[in-house]
Amino acid sequence: MLWACILLPQLALDSVLRERDDPDTPLVLIGGPTQRRVLQAVNPAAAKLGLRAGQTLTAARALADGFTCVEADPAQVEQVQQLLAAWAYRYSAQVSLHYPRAVLLEVGSSLQLFGPWPVLQARLREELDALGLRQR
Repeated sequence: MLWACILLPQLALDSVLRERDDPDTPLVLIGGPTQRRVLQAVNPAAAKLGLRAGQTLTAARALADGFTCVEADPAQVEQVQQLLAAWAYRYSAQVSLHYPRAVLLEVGSSLQLFGPWPVLQARLREELDALGLRQR
């Protein structure tokens, strides 16, 4: 068996950005208790403002303004993971979401149908890009 592991390091952020009209405006995901809100993820536009994951919301607002805050939603991430599993079943009968922010699929048996690994890998990346999901 030959397995492919698709890492989705910004899955929570990507799940929000893919639903927005303008994903290039500064956006941060926040979480934590009301008294100490923390930036959990930032998009590239917010990073250009000097914002980074782990900063408190208070510190972020002191550094920059003009960014949008969105509450991190684990249910939304779970929904996108289920979408990814359904998508991955197009390429393999063996798919796993066991690891956070990752999709594992057995591709050894798929190579005869979809071509050698470089061709299949390029196809997977292209489709994930079209879904608005960054991957490694």
